[in-house]
Formats: sequence, structure tokens, C-alpha cells
Amino acid sequence: VNLMRDVTAARRREEWQRFLGDAGEIMNASLDFETTAQELAQLVVPRLADWCSVDVVDEHDLRQVALAHVDPDRVQWAREIRERYPPDPDGPTGTPNVVRTGVAELYEEIPDEMLEAGAQDEHHLELIRKAGLASAMIVPLAARGRTFGALTFVAAESGRRYGQADLAQAEDVARRAALAIDNARLHHDAQQARRDAEHAASVSARLHA
Repeated sequence: VNLMRDVTAARRREEWQRFLGDAGEIMNASLDFETTAQELAQLVVPRLADWCSVDVVDEHDLRQVALAHVDPDRVQWAREIRERYPPDPDGPTGTPNVVRTGVAELYEEIPDEMLEAGAQDEHHLELIRKAGLASAMIVPLAARGRTFGALTFVAAESGRRYGQADLAQAEDVARRAALAIDNARLHHDAQQARRDAEHAASVSARLHA
């Protein structure tokens, strides 16, 4: 029994190192932060989660920049639900709270009472019940001393149940992802500032011609 346990643990460590290697390649491959976020979410699914989403603060609003599931139709369905029922920015739990506090949330089990508490109306409750949410982790994305988003892992049809060890791994992924996304956003902002300056110079030149 101990030998089997040791072999299983060694295999999990190897799989985790392989995942980090793949994630590192993705996160260093693009300077477009939305592309980086979406490719990371797609790497997480189905290796670590059935659903994965990335949310970032954009102009003071929380915006979902990536969402992944093995079934593209389910992704579209989930996006439509989110558009109709956006998360409460002042909610005491969930993604907005993690972004506000910078503290991760772990839900080893998601009982129906939790779904009822989070539903905005009966139709919303019916929809989120259909998602089959079983366990979840929401971890902050932070860089340069500020939390600017969150990475969410959700277990559903796979039957996974997350624990403290999974949360530590999720936080490791989030730290690496935050640096990559922050660098990509800085690059985007610098490029936009350069384009704005060039446009202003062009307009000024025409006015003084």
C-alpha cells in the first residue's frame, strides 16, 4: 500500500512539473494578455479543472477575459448566464471578494444551499444547478503589490474535490500567471501610449503645416 501511495505521489509530482512547464511556455509565448489568459484557461481544462476562468479589473469593472470547458457549447452557455446575471461587485464571497481582499477561497464541497444563497432568482438557481458545480477554488492574480484579477478552478462532471494541496498548486499557477498577464498588459499600455503620441504628433503637424 505504501509503495502504491509513493508511486501515485511521484506520478502526481511529475504531472504537476509537466503542467508548469507547459504553462510557462504558454505564458511566455504572447504579449497579448487576453490570448495568454485564454490559452492558460484551456491548459487548465481538463488537467486541473472542468471549468477555468480568468477575470481582471478593467477600468474599475471586473471583466471575464477567459473561460474554458471541454465543450465549446457549454462555454457559450456560461457566458450568456454571466451576461444576464453578472456577479455582485460587493458580494461577500466569490470572485469580486477575492479581488477586493487578495485572499483565496476554497470550496471543498458546493452544497445546494450555497447555490441557493448565490442565486439572484429562481431561473438563475435552475441554471447554476445545471452546471453541476461540485468543488471550486478562486485565487487572486496579483503583481507589483496589487490584486488585479482572479483565477477560478471549478470541478463539476469529473467528480474532483479540491483540498488544501490543490489550493497551494492553484496559487502557484496564479502567481506565475499574474506576472505574465501583468507584463503583457504593461506592454499593451506602452504600445497604446506610443500610438496615441504618434497620432497627436501627426495631428499637430497637420495643424501647423
